Amino acid sequence: MKNRDRIRQYDTSLHVHFGSTGERRAVTALSLNDSLQVRLEGKRLVWSSSAQGANQECLLEEFGSEALAGNAFEAMQHALDRFSRRRLIFSRVKGAVKWGLLPAFGLILALGVNMYAARMTGITSQAVPGPAVQPMVAPPQQPQNLQLGNIPGLPPAADPSIVKQAINAGTKAGKYAVQLSQGEKGTVYVFSDPSCPHCRDFEPELEKLAADYTIQLFPVSVIGGPDSSSSVAQMLCAKPEDRAMYWKKIVKGDRVDAPTCPEGEAAVAANDQIFRKLNFLGTPTVVNAHGEQTPLTLPNTSRAISQWLDQTKAQ
Repeated sequence: MKNRDRIRQYDTSLHVHFGSTGERRAVTALSLNDSLQVRLEGKRLVWSSSAQGANQECLLEEFGSEALAGNAFEAMQHALDRFSRRRLIFSRVKGAVKWGLLPAFGLILALGVNMYAARMTGITSQAVPGPAVQPMVAPPQQPQNLQLGNIPGLPPAADPSIVKQAINAGTKAGKYAVQLSQGEKGTVYVFSDPSCPHCRDFEPELEKLAADYTIQLFPVSVIGGPDSSSSVAQMLCAKPEDRAMYWKKIVKGDRVDAPTCPEGEAAVAANDQIFRKLNFLGTPTVVNAHGEQTPLTLPNTSRAISQWLDQTKAQ
């Protein structure tokens, strides 16, 4: 015969039906919210709760033997223990949700609302024109003029007095330099290679300086090698008054129809040697009358060089 004994929990109620072993076979719904108690009395199960009063008891079921009543009692105790464990677990989960998950969810929600509000504020500020706010910009600082001796890894700059002595001797000899102009504000000395791209770019600025300064140019071949030395030697073999014209041709890449000579070749070699002895870094190199080189940070423009010449002249 199929067992129809049932003890099931529905929400906060316990439905009891001993349909196989019970004599009464009644279906009873017991409230679990109250202090439910079940007691075994011989062949009977009796229950009581706080809602029914402390001394009031009700018959739950009668059985044909004490053994059947004992089995039913153990089943009821097991059902009540299972309900107690579930209620304990539920209360702990509820506390965790209340004191942990809910605050975290609230924090996330608040952050989301703040982000949305910030985004909407940004959209509104873009949509509604307002007075422009000028950013605070620090005033530009003048770059320091870096001299060769201040930079690690570079060869030490030659003493200006030695440079001055060398360029004065080369100019007076009349066979190493080319005078490009005659000016009233002083003399500027330039070491330049006709094959050097920077030297070619510097030519327009050099022509502007030539309006006020005497330009003494020492041609070298440290960049172009034999291509530069050949054309420079031809130029230095020409008469001093014709050399400026030849320089303008060879610095543009044009050929010079002039003979070469051993003196011109020796002059080019001497200029290359003095260029290296004075530790010049590259071409063009601009030197003032005191033998000082332009700072590395100084632009190769006529205006910047003219200002630098005025400053060093006043010192």
